Amino acid sequence: MKMPPIKLLVVCLAITLSPHALSQKNPDIVQIMGQFVQASYAASRCIKPDEKILSNFLMNFKMVTVRAAEELQKRNPGKSEQQVLQSMKQGTSAVEKAIDGAIRENGCGDQRIQDLLKRFEMQANLNL
Repeated sequence: MKMPPIKLLVVCLAITLSPHALSQKNPDIVQIMGQFVQASYAASRCIKPDEKILSNFLMNFKMVTVRAAEELQKRNPGKSEQQVLQSMKQGTSAVEKAIDGAIRENGCGDQRIQDLLKRFEMQANLNL
């Protein structure tokens, strides 16, 4: 059974959507982190990037993740740092399952996966 593109999109965006994020026109740091999570996982499953690209990506991913965690803590002042990190981990797991499903159904050649691999390379080349 092929996973409908909209289902994958909904699951992948679950990590990034919050009432605050939905009210903005441009992606915020939490949405950007979600995009990094998606690209990172797709790349880990489908390609072997050279060390320089991987190092650049991981440096940018770390910076985005730290800033996103700070933002989520501000948005949820009643939650402990551990609770915020647990929520991030749960969102990441949902994204990974959706990507695994797409790869299982259509392989790494799936257009959605290819788009994530292009995003991986673009994110590796960001100068944050």
